[in-house]
Amino acid sequence: MSESGVLLESGTNELEIIEFNVNQKNSNGSVNSGYYGINVAKVKEIIRCPGSFADVPRAHPAMSGVYNLRGRIIPIINLPKWLNKEHGDFECERVIITVFNKVYTGFMVHSVSRIHRVSWERVESPSGLMNHAEKECVTGLVKFDEKILMMLDFERIVCEINPEAMVSTVKVKKSKKRQGKTVFVAEDSTFMRKVMVDLLERAGYRVFTANNGIDAIEKLNRIAENAVQENISLNRYVNMVVTDVEMPGMDGLHLTTKIKAHDTLKNIPVAIFSSMVTAENKRKWSSLGADAFIGKPDINRLVQLVDSQIL
Repeated sequence: MSESGVLLESGTNELEIIEFNVNQKNSNGSVNSGYYGINVAKVKEIIRCPGSFADVPRAHPAMSGVYNLRGRIIPIINLPKWLNKEHGDFECERVIITVFNKVYTGFMVHSVSRIHRVSWERVESPSGLMNHAEKECVTGLVKFDEKILMMLDFERIVCEINPEAMVSTVKVKKSKKRQGKTVFVAEDSTFMRKVMVDLLERAGYRVFTANNGIDAIEKLNRIAENAVQENISLNRYVNMVVTDVEMPGMDGLHLTTKIKAHDTLKNIPVAIFSSMVTAENKRKWSSLGADAFIGKPDINRLVQLVDSQIL
């Protein structure tokens, strides 16, 4: 088993990050190096940038085309262009081939540097100094002595360029059976969190949210303390937790282990909602106490899954 597999299986609250660069030339001619990162678990391979791609009619401006990689047709996204940092003086030397949400996608970047192994505790939420647009596409920051590495919301990028590959409009009927039931959602992506809350509330659920694992466990601990102090069933406060895996501060797997080790919270169903749901990962995450799983492209099944756990 690879080290990345061990990290996902053990819930160590660690991850491996592939660092890559997107450079930009300033008005004075100097070069501004942008440092970015992607979870190794989402990367299938890294290839040299091909000389050309097959065109896609009426495609998003940031899509360079499609590429036939050993018989698999993969859409290729020009990441510098999507970030509004494309410049003729810099050529994309590498393409990062990713697999998440059961979708293969290639991201053109200027260069790939190295792999970092860090704790999620070192991954901070986007800074208050960043503008709204940057916060929308950056899910976390990792500070090193000489640089700050930005973790991009790749799910959002793919969804913007190819909406059908990620999230579609889901029709749902509100049910009285769901009234008074509360779902706690832990998700760092602002975009995905809004989609989940909207869907669950339209179905009739009450929803509480957290944008990372630390925020989630702090809120859940307070809910548990209130239930004990008031001698009220925990189900009056919260009935289920739905958590992403990749989150700043504490990932969803570590959050799951903390919930299942808590005397009051341990019986709450926990569903993993992730772009990395596979048969192998389901087995690993079950060993941590997760009760259910759903991939992000299957968001149309979210209400059905929650219903099956708490109604």
